Amino acid sequence: MSVFRSAFLVGAVVCLPLLGSVGLWDPWETHYAEVGRQMLARADLVHPYWEHHYFFSKPPLVPWLAALGLFVSGAQPWGSPGSGPLPASVEWFIRLPIALLMLFAAALFSDSVARHASRRVGLLTAVVWWTMPLVCFLSRQVMTDGPFVACLMLALACVLRAELEALPARWWAGAFSAVGVALLAKGLLGFLPFVLVPLSWVLLDGKGAWTRLRRVPWWGVPLTLSIGAPWYVAMARFGERDDEGRRFVERFFGYDHLDRFVSGVHTTTPGGTFTYFLEQGAFALAPWVLLLPLALPFTPSGVEGRRRLGLTMGVTSLFTFALFTASATRFHHYVLPVLPGLAVLLALALDRLLTEGISTHRPALLLGAVLQALVWKDLWQRPRHLLDLFTYNHDRPYPDAVLLTPVVFKTALLISLILMSLGLIHSLVRQRADRFVGGVLAFSAVVALFLSWQHWPALGRHWTQRELLTHYFVRRQPGEPLGAFLMNWKGETFYTRNEVVQMSARDPRGELSALTLRPGSAFVVVEHGRLGLLQSSLPPGQRVEVLAAETMNKFALVRLDDP
Repeated sequence: MSVFRSAFLVGAVVCLPLLGSVGLWDPWETHYAEVGRQMLARADLVHPYWEHHYFFSKPPLVPWLAALGLFVSGAQPWGSPGSGPLPASVEWFIRLPIALLMLFAAALFSDSVARHASRRVGLLTAVVWWTMPLVCFLSRQVMTDGPFVACLMLALACVLRAELEALPARWWAGAFSAVGVALLAKGLLGFLPFVLVPLSWVLLDGKGAWTRLRRVPWWGVPLTLSIGAPWYVAMARFGERDDEGRRFVERFFGYDHLDRFVSGVHTTTPGGTFTYFLEQGAFALAPWVLLLPLALPFTPSGVEGRRRLGLTMGVTSLFTFALFTASATRFHHYVLPVLPGLAVLLALALDRLLTEGISTHRPALLLGAVLQALVWKDLWQRPRHLLDLFTYNHDRPYPDAVLLTPVVFKTALLISLILMSLGLIHSLVRQRADRFVGGVLAFSAVVALFLSWQHWPALGRHWTQRELLTHYFVRRQPGEPLGAFLMNWKGETFYTRNEVVQMSARDPRGELSALTLRPGSAFVVVEHGRLGLLQSSLPPGQRVEVLAAETMNKFALVRLDDP
């Protein structure tokens, strides 16, 4: 089997099972999916729209992919708002395009690595990549970061292939096309390969980098712009404003690019030191921290293909780490673009262990074991470090019950760590590099499958309003409204097709009274911590029934009836 097919299969085993088993997570998945649904409902794929205003904060690729899933599934017709609950299977269709994009990108990336190094290094790259916890999670999420990094990997893969081909035009076309799509995924960050590749050439070839640069087809940049620029031109010419009164250029480039980098936007961890992404990167890598001391001190020597590959990937990881560390806006998942380069460096380290044996690398492995113990100690004490990697608002209550079923999370983790440690110690003593590498791969695979198949679905139940709002559609009578009390977590908007009544802090009592004046019952979604405030804001004598309070640990569904 080819490296491409093997790598695709490895990724499919990790990210496809149970992909649609839980509803879309608040707030990012439901936000982007609702923008995609509005594109279909308004028959307008160019101008993103959210609730009752235009939405200028993000490029269109992820909403387009969500719209594709909604349309193919039949959940949202073209040119009509639709009505009633969304189909039970809609999450599969919405998440699948992003999962497939990441699967294809990782497979081509691994295959290109194999052609520069060896088949074994290519396969190891795929296994390392798909067993990183952050990759396990983001390959299942409707977020901008996964498609952006997929495009980055596609561009780098095509450049690697172009360097090997006698007639590289098709691979250069693929690289520049991937950059064009990346512009539609993450904005100006899509140009990142235009920096990474020439920088690696300069470090590898010195003055010879200019010769390499002159061999790049002249039509590459126009191809990139022909893909990525038309949407931006159309939006720049668009005269409408968003909910804050900003036009597209001011909002997208001024606020969501410049201000995000310089002063911080919507971040829960503004500023900070460079150690922030070191810590989050350690949790994102988790099982692979053990090999970092062996992988990071990569020296550009040896076989030419491996030398170029290692330095290019080192530049990719180091530059992206520096870029996102310099940004004032920081989210844990911003470390994702650092990981493709690290996956290759870790694969090269594994290959060196198998080729050279353990004895010459014992100091690096001992240091790695210390770092590994520190990381897993933190994860054992606070498992939500893994959850925080890809969620918003880390003050939300953690559903501790998911740590107890079907097995006690901490106990299972401790037993796995002990078994792996004993196996690795035995391998070190016997100097069996093959068993050492096999043990690391086995442990990483067990962790990845547990996080993807059990932990992510169990947590997802508490980060989606799907079950609550399904309960609403079952219990309501025609014309009975749903309100959202002092919250805007996006799921209430998406799963009701934008028919929810948002009640703000300006006049909650008056808005509740207006909701209950309608014939029949009224329903309200409210955070558990605000149930008392809701009850005190209701008209005297109003009957309150709390429904489905145990569905999730964040929100409850409440029915309001006349006295």
